[in-house]
Amino acid sequence: MTIRRRHLAVVAVLACVHGAAGVTVDPCRADELRLVQRWDELSPTERGEALHNYQRFRQLPPDRQRAVEQNYDRWRELPPQEKDRLRDNYQQYRGMSPEERRDFQRRYRDWRRTR
Repeated sequence: MTIRRRHLAVVAVLACVHGAAGVTVDPCRADELRLVQRWDELSPTERGEALHNYQRFRQLPPDRQRAVEQNYDRWRELPPQEKDRLRDNYQQYRGMSPEERRDFQRRYRDWRRTR
């Protein structure tokens, strides 16, 4: 994959990712996730959002950019069943109240520290 194509792929992922490597973007619903093959397939609004997210991505330090790209590569290598499981978990997370999300995030941080 060429660098330009990789960055466009990262843009597509960042358009629907919340909190990836410290970048906060407006999350989209899991059923809105789709692989964008070509820039032409995006609506003008989606193009604007993708461009904005790409600019934010480019402003990240190089190590954070690499982390985003590595996460994207790991996502691409997951089997379809695992992707479905993660999408379901994300939908469940989105359905949580703000208090439930804070509690979940706190428990996740605690779990990560013990790993």
